[in-house]
Amino acid sequence: MIFSIIITFNPVIEDVEKLIVELKKASVIPVVVDNSSDVEHFYDCENIRLSNNKGIAKAQNIGIERAIDMGAKYVVFFDQDSLIPDAEFIKKLHSPLLKNEAKITAPIFKDRARGYTYPIVNINKNGSRTKHYPTNNHDNFFVNNVISSGCMVSVDIFKHVGVMIDDLFIDYVDTEWCLRASKFGFNVLVVPSAQMIHSIGDESFSFFGLNVTKHSPFRRYFRIRNSFYLLRCDYIPKVMAIREIIFSIGHQIILIFFSKGLRYQYVKSLFRGLFDGVFSRFN
Repeated sequence: MIFSIIITFNPVIEDVEKLIVELKKASVIPVVVDNSSDVEHFYDCENIRLSNNKGIAKAQNIGIERAIDMGAKYVVFFDQDSLIPDAEFIKKLHSPLLKNEAKITAPIFKDRARGYTYPIVNINKNGSRTKHYPTNNHDNFFVNNVISSGCMVSVDIFKHVGVMIDDLFIDYVDTEWCLRASKFGFNVLVVPSAQMIHSIGDESFSFFGLNVTKHSPFRRYFRIRNSFYLLRCDYIPKVMAIREIIFSIGHQIILIFFSKGLRYQYVKSLFRGLFDGVFSRFN
């Protein structure tokens, strides 16, 4: 059986309901784990409402445990702002798992607001990155890093790889897990014919031709802090971790200068993230 784990926190309820409808058409059993949204809502599926916001990592782990208890052989993860086109999407991700071609599959993503296709990024051993820009008729290919939304996993690998790290809360949760899975020999098979709509960031703006994602100061704290966690993992290239630290700080400085009314909050989250990251305060 295939279960979906949908993590919500103050979602657009109609979007989540649309996703659930499409998943049911594909005979997927949805499990919604809600991180204590302001408005309590129960969907037409298995619902788990947490007493407070425990973060996406802990919520995913709770969802994984519930799905396995209910008999799941495969789980597919979704964020609250993800949409799938139809039931065929699930079949395309599931087929390679049934054929034992891989233990993890992932689609390609189109941005909801801007319409472009996100690149798939592989992390090389030396820490450099290779970006793939597949079209829907591209052959399947392996990488070691994808975002969690839309990712389908055979549950039997959790006993080898482990689950998500609760203390990361939100940012780099999927990056860390994917690279840990790769360490154990489980890379991700990207299925370009499976395409979904996804949104990254609350909003964005242009800075010298670069698209700058604008997350809240609360989330930016975890982005900065958790980049230091990557530096402590022996299965993550140091060059990559250092680059993420530098980019996270640079990104924050841009947000400080271009976020009128929130500058103090971004400055505060920058220094909190730096302090907790440097001194390994991850819980």
